Amino acid sequence: MRELDDILRVRGRAPGPVVLATVVAVSGSSYRRPGARMLMGEDGWLAGGVSGGCLEGDLVRKAFFWTSGGPRVLRYDTTGDTAEDEGGLSFALGCNGVVDILLERWEPGPEDALTFAAEARKQSLRAVVATVFRGPAEAVGSRLMLREDGVQAGNLSGALRESVREAATEALARGVPWSGVCGGADVLVEVVDPAPSVVVFGSGFDVAPVVSRAQGLGWHLTVVADRPVEMLRRRFPLAQAVIAAKSTEVLEKVPLSARSLVLVMTHSLPQDRELLARLVPLPVRYLGVLGPRARTERILRELSQAPTAAQLEKLHAPMGLDLGAEGADEIALSILAEVQTVLAGRDGGRLRERQAPIHADAAAPERRSA
Repeated sequence: MRELDDILRVRGRAPGPVVLATVVAVSGSSYRRPGARMLMGEDGWLAGGVSGGCLEGDLVRKAFFWTSGGPRVLRYDTTGDTAEDEGGLSFALGCNGVVDILLERWEPGPEDALTFAAEARKQSLRAVVATVFRGPAEAVGSRLMLREDGVQAGNLSGALRESVREAATEALARGVPWSGVCGGADVLVEVVDPAPSVVVFGSGFDVAPVVSRAQGLGWHLTVVADRPVEMLRRRFPLAQAVIAAKSTEVLEKVPLSARSLVLVMTHSLPQDRELLARLVPLPVRYLGVLGPRARTERILRELSQAPTAAQLEKLHAPMGLDLGAEGADEIALSILAEVQTVLAGRDGGRLRERQAPIHADAAAPERRSA
């Protein structure tokens, strides 16, 4: 759902029919994973992407012909070093992957999956979108959507709906997407979480590149500082929200949840002391503190109640990955790179040293049998 906002924005002003392409299954190596999307118009424009650029041209040229009779799944095989066309779609790319892409004519509406997901994100709710991409002909392209507040939608029916609903409910609880067999059909189950919510405490010059880089990732940025709101808006125009608050007012004025990613960047020992006294006990997802390790350790020793092991686990001080960063822009890159490892459940190591596939998810459930 990374392209969700761009696709909905483009569709709102695009004339004529459009085709939506969705990666529904991948075997082997692939630049994009299941759930990647691209929207195409008849005159060749597109939004989003389903590969690193190697498949888009072919899709744009043929998508409207392929969908003239309804939704269709295309399989792109990029495992060979030479192209051998045997009635399928083979590309001499040597990427060692097979990608299944669902093509369908698309018109947004209240029962549409992307609109449903966008509304869930707007309300900071997790949603699941389950799409049948192979199985009974009448079911291909059908969907079931669930939201964590109990709202459901979709056009899937019969016994298949019940099997898919069970799988979607499990994905909603676990937060793990998957693609495989369910109820006798091939189904893509996507988990759509709200945009990562990053709350930055501080208003120094080094906060600006954090805001701009995170905004480019589609994250939601809130800047909190003991400064006038007007000044914060002028200094951080890309932030979705600014809050004027003293360190002692955090719990009353700043909305924080278990999904919050908190960055403490005040450059003030007294402010950090007040902030950490209030932030450390909260069940936020990530708590990072700028500055030397000894400085934070001193603050922690001065807290009225010693942090628990669970609280220390979420605390990152100094925050950031060891990139040899110097200057505000590089430090912002280091900080947000570490935040991304938390979001992805990774350790931030070198890919050349990773033995498992790059996109492997150890927490993903096994594919379901028919």
